[in-house]
Amino acid sequence: MSLLNSLYFIAESDGLGGFTIRFNAAHPVFAGHFPGKPIVPGACLVQIAEELAGHMTGHPVRLTSIRNLKFRQPVTPDQVITVSLQCELSNLKCQIAESANFSATYMCADSDLQ
Repeated sequence: MSLLNSLYFIAESDGLGGFTIRFNAAHPVFAGHFPGKPIVPGACLVQIAEELAGHMTGHPVRLTSIRNLKFRQPVTPDQVITVSLQCELSNLKCQIAESANFSATYMCADSDLQ
């Protein structure tokens, strides 16, 4: 299930792997994560990067491995954050504002490309 246009929205894209995103603070995920002091779940941040990589490449992608995942500070739903992606062959490098970064391997998920 895509989180685009439900949990987050693309406010801006530079066409080169840079995205500015906004969150939907009314999304149900924030009711349980965490009540009274909501933060964006780390798993959602990784899925957002995966979806944006698909947006960037023009094909849905699936992360097949993640290396060096580091969460440095929480992301709150009121933040506007930048996501920077570098996709080269089947390798992805992701920087999520000052909050997280990781490297990953991905594959195209389009059935006609497999």
